[in-house]
Amino acid sequence: MAEKWTFDNDELFDLVTCGKKRGTCCLYENDESMSKVGDTNIIYNSKNEQIKIKITNVCKCRFCDIDESWAIKEGESDMSLAYWQNVHMAFFKNVKTDFKETDMLELNEFMVV
Repeated sequence: MAEKWTFDNDELFDLVTCGKKRGTCCLYENDESMSKVGDTNIIYNSKNEQIKIKITNVCKCRFCDIDESWAIKEGESDMSLAYWQNVHMAFFKNVKTDFKETDMLELNEFMVV
């Protein structure tokens, strides 16, 4: 059964639709909760439109170790590392008030199927 995902805005959904966004991340919880290569997920937007994706790679990485290549895979704005860091730091601090740059993230690469 495919897991259902939603992004916090339709712009991210549109980036997946056009092929610009090929990765996303979340706070790392534990190995048992991580996505697995081959998992399928359905992403919804605010209009209840959907895209089905398949996970092609999963890894964990500290926030401070994210590099420009990951920012490009996420496909947001100018795809720079600086933009990625600013937006994601604000997002993760909203989710976890004591979020630190050394906290672990789960990185998911995917393809639309």
